[in-house]
Amino acid sequence: MVYTKLFKDIIILQRGYNPPTQKRVGGLYPLVSSSKIDGKINVYKVTGPGVVTGRSGTIGEVQYIEDNYWPLNTTLYVTDFKNNVPKYIYYWLSNFPLSAYATGTSVPTLDRNDLFNLQCKINDVQKQHHIVDNITKGEEIYEN
Repeated sequence: MVYTKLFKDIIILQRGYNPPTQKRVGGLYPLVSSSKIDGKINVYKVTGPGVVTGRSGTIGEVQYIEDNYWPLNTTLYVTDFKNNVPKYIYYWLSNFPLSAYATGTSVPTLDRNDLFNLQCKINDVQKQHHIVDNITKGEEIYEN
């Protein structure tokens, strides 16, 4: 079943953080920027799994992080999946036209508040699991 919900009733996005310089040393945890993993750090700020997208600079690239991580301040990350499947939310957000909501000319910026009241379509949780399972099976075929 497909539902129409407000964006804020599907997920909650939060701005990332600047790690203290002394903590920017090699470690186990991904340091996630707006478009990629930007190294490793010895502490984490968010418990995985997580979904992260660009807030400033690169808008619309979405990353799925399986383990604990540190989202940089150029990102928005999901703080509440609202009982949705995290991997499904990754696919859903990857297909969402985030860049259409960016402002600024020289450095595009995405304000999460501009998304809150948008009407969005989303599958029920059972269908979310089904979709993720099928996509994951397809990824396994291509990896072999």
